[in-house]
Amino acid sequence: MLVGMAAGCASSKPHTFGQFNDLAPRVAATPGERLPLHVTAQLSRPANVAVFLVMPGRSTILLFPQDSTAPQYVEAGSHLLETSMVRATGTDSSQLIRRPGQGPVGTRPTNPNQNRGRNPRDTMPTFGFNQRGFLLIYASQQPLPYATLRTKVAGLTVPIEDNDALNTVTKLVRERTGTSGPWAAYATDFPP
Repeated sequence: MLVGMAAGCASSKPHTFGQFNDLAPRVAATPGERLPLHVTAQLSRPANVAVFLVMPGRSTILLFPQDSTAPQYVEAGSHLLETSMVRATGTDSSQLIRRPGQGPVGTRPTNPNQNRGRNPRDTMPTFGFNQRGFLLIYASQQPLPYATLRTKVAGLTVPIEDNDALNTVTKLVRERTGTSGPWAAYATDFPP
């Protein structure tokens, strides 16, 4: 029984898709971060990239690019990228005692219905016992429209089986963005 548990906890091999040998994209979590606030992306050739947090059975989160103004073009080599989680977590520690939609202490919300029905926990991933996800980097020589990534891939619930979840996200990115040239994807466990 202990051998079975140890095998289940052991990290799996990275998953590769597409023309991996051409672009060789890789992504890694920053050691010590409980959430993927920063990731290291590595490419053998310059490419447009998108990084997702894929949690089987749950919604996919677009980590990079952070927004429509952030460049998605990454030169060859290794780069530390700041993810959309940095903005979502905020740096103001007093947010911990405020309710969603409240501004700084002593101010009134500008729109009282702003966060109705939303809980900040809905947008932040949580990992329970023996629960994990994947960091997936998708690289293409063609631009990847941010609006398409944000609305047609991110937020969609993926299958609960690991391989099916990763295949679904990769296929959605490729189909929805119309990638026709060289592309590659790489996924690794998160948390590592």
